Amino acid sequence: MATFFSFSNILILAINVATLGFYYTFYRFHFYRFTESFLQYTAFSFSVFSAGVALAIQATILILIPYPSYEFKALILSSSVEELSKLLGIYIFFRKNQDEFTVTDGIFYGLVLGGGFGLLENILYFIDTGLWSQVLRSISALPIHMINGGLAGAFLMIFLFSGHGFIRWIRLIFGMSICISLHAFYNYSLFIDANILLVLPLCILSLFFLLEITIAKSRILLPGYVLKLMNMTVEEYEIISRHNRHEGWIQNVQKHISTSSVKLLKIPNLRHIIITIFFLIPSILSAALLIYDPVIITKMFVDLELKDYFALFIIYPAVLGFMFFFAGVLNPYFFRDRMLAVPLFGSVDLKTERSEENTALFHIYWNKFFIPVSKVYPENTPAIFDFWIGIKQYAKLKGKILWVKEGEEGNCGAMCELEEIPFRFLIHWNLVRLRQNFKNLLIRNRYI
Repeated sequence: MATFFSFSNILILAINVATLGFYYTFYRFHFYRFTESFLQYTAFSFSVFSAGVALAIQATILILIPYPSYEFKALILSSSVEELSKLLGIYIFFRKNQDEFTVTDGIFYGLVLGGGFGLLENILYFIDTGLWSQVLRSISALPIHMINGGLAGAFLMIFLFSGHGFIRWIRLIFGMSICISLHAFYNYSLFIDANILLVLPLCILSLFFLLEITIAKSRILLPGYVLKLMNMTVEEYEIISRHNRHEGWIQNVQKHISTSSVKLLKIPNLRHIIITIFFLIPSILSAALLIYDPVIITKMFVDLELKDYFALFIIYPAVLGFMFFFAGVLNPYFFRDRMLAVPLFGSVDLKTERSEENTALFHIYWNKFFIPVSKVYPENTPAIFDFWIGIKQYAKLKGKILWVKEGEEGNCGAMCELEEIPFRFLIHWNLVRLRQNFKNLLIRNRYI
């Protein structure tokens, strides 16, 4: 017991708590200023539950496989078990009252749960790691757990707001696989003592930018109860939003209205610039000390290797400065309003038992798409669709018209679903869209 309460362990605990407090404050004032204390405490308590589930599963696996390889430990024993345990805790936290929350709520409370999980995990490492290695782990592993928790919260809320098909599982699995892969890469690098100078910024900054994109996109998504009132899933809302962007582009071009003011990046505010400078100065000074007098470092910090010094005092402050500078610079309205010069669209022949019409397709998500129609069709009307991309036709695709909504001006739009995912069409569509987007980047006119 006396060993546990040694000065080094108390110092490590303080660093862990300070790291958690720093990242919590960063994201608390970055995008989620209005919170409920009860929900935060509840989310933090669920981190204890998730940590307990992860420990139980890991103990069971170690009984069955007592000497796992580094690859198995990194991918399965640590990253997969821990990330899925956090996902379970977040699911239980949101499942009962999911419709009252938004994707942004999922991100923030996922961050809180992930931060608590990382803190508890780091405390468990007190018994078998030294001071500097634990310090390095605290300031790198904890934010990885925290950011992964935020991403898991976003992926889960989108999953809960989706329909009941298997596609929502593909979306959830794909998102979680990114979190698990980066977590596994970080752990494996520690196991084999790889170059932490590359691994640390790569993992943290990759997750940071992924979370920034997720935060920006979450701001234009509706809460669950609003989607229910609209009788719409989150995928259907995203499909309609993409359709409206294309229609808006056509109207703007006809009216000679430019959307160039809707930029992808916003200028960082003065507070973020000052904090960025605050972190870059010690990074630069530490680098100067390493260059001009490395001997003094070994005298000041006993048992601190130069590579750990480089990671702790040069790389990490620079990473924090980089994060503060780019935090919040992604403009969410770019994802809602901005279009490139010439969007891709295809032609669709819609055939029902009693009618036939030709319309346009701007976006398709797996087997769902939204198209303008000339009249209101009954819900779940069987239909046959012929898709055209240029002169290439994909004919006689069976599906149905899920529902039709009529706008204030009398225009009608239909949400449609195919019986099967048209993989050949999707591959062709995305290749043409990639080529078109590349051309858009080369087009310069006053409407961009």
